[in-house]
Amino acid sequence: MRRQYITNIGLLFAIGILSSVLVLPVSTVEGRVNQNKCISMYEKYKELGEQKFREKYKYKSDLHDCIKLYKNPDWYFVGKSKIDKNFEKIQSGFKNNNAKIDIKVTSTTLLGKEKYLVKFQACSEKSIQRPSFLIESKLEWFIAESGKSMQAGKCQSYHTQINSKDTAQIKIQYVSDLTEFTNIKYRKI
Repeated sequence: MRRQYITNIGLLFAIGILSSVLVLPVSTVEGRVNQNKCISMYEKYKELGEQKFREKYKYKSDLHDCIKLYKNPDWYFVGKSKIDKNFEKIQSGFKNNNAKIDIKVTSTTLLGKEKYLVKFQACSEKSIQRPSFLIESKLEWFIAESGKSMQAGKCQSYHTQINSKDTAQIKIQYVSDLTEFTNIKYRKI
């Protein structure tokens, strides 16, 4: 009986030590917010930027607490650094692979609420096998890969669909190095 009592006390003591080690002090925001919800919304926050994110998700109960977490340099979750690196690369620009590519949107057609069919033309000084383009708007962005080659000195027409509030927000850029965009959606065009 005495031995079982000592074992139980030892077990309680061990649990007390482990729980004090495992329970790390967190700020009041991190303690009361559902961090899983914030983690799932983090990529949208990066895509939209703070202002647009606030407008789009203004009715979410944890919105302000999540934004406080996003701004905290010590806040981290598995996968956060990959998301951050992807957005840094997009913001810093693209390598052109020394080929001059002129891209012109030739038409946009409204297909439904905030959905457009975009037709564009890309002209190149050099031949390019399977060119890729970053298609972006405030609502969506993705890499569009073409199966059509671009011939030197000629223009090639392409089309794709994108979600956007209006046509002025739609941007298209040539991407020469796809290794920089490993965590972004890909579509065939």
